[in-house]
Amino acid sequence: MDTKLKSRINFLTWYAIVSSLVFALILFSSFDGKVRNVNYDEITTKRINVVGEDGGLRMVISNETRQHSGRMNGKDNEKRERPAGLIFFNNEGDECGGLVYKSKTENGITKSGMSFTMDQYKEDQVIQLLNDESFKGDKSNLQRGLSINEFPSGSTMEARTSKLKELEKIENEAERKKKIREFYNNEGAKQRLFVGRTSGNSSGLFLAGTDGKLKMMIYVDDKGNPKIETFDSTGKPKNHLLEK
Repeated sequence: MDTKLKSRINFLTWYAIVSSLVFALILFSSFDGKVRNVNYDEITTKRINVVGEDGGLRMVISNETRQHSGRMNGKDNEKRERPAGLIFFNNEGDECGGLVYKSKTENGITKSGMSFTMDQYKEDQVIQLLNDESFKGDKSNLQRGLSINEFPSGSTMEARTSKLKELEKIENEAERKKKIREFYNNEGAKQRLFVGRTSGNSSGLFLAGTDGKLKMMIYVDDKGNPKIETFDSTGKPKNHLLEK
């Protein structure tokens, strides 16, 4: 064998051995249980997964392309489009809320918004702080405020999703739409309170009963008139008070 070739082979052999030892040392030292604090001035990344001591997700910070689809009872939801932001997970690994934001301009219409939500245990969002904006030229449609919703007692997102998938299999379109509408009326979220600015340019406090129907509104309408309205169980106004 050529002396130079032999020397090169020996060098590469020792290089491979030393590199493997260094890699092994770094790998095993990361599992020694020691707490390491690392300081950076700046990090640029597309997604960060924050985990607990058990290795389970606690928070995901991500762009819209890599955003987590959500998780319940140890199973990830089907891949879906979700905005950039933060998704929170509780100690059992279930998604429990998030902070997301998005803007898009298409066909001369700009839509922009941000939403901070908190979920009911094993369910969807029940508290939401929302800013929803839509602009076209000098016209706008805005909704900003705090919503509090609730689901029927014992409701779970997994059970509701399963029922909805079965209803979507109904071939008759009219029957399918009817059943889905009944499903949401009976098992969907009911808004109990909204405080803020409505898309109709009123601002105030809007209260609903357990059935989700409005019972009282204390607000200022789009003309600047202060109003107090209450409603009976059928939705009929009981009184209508205006400032004199």
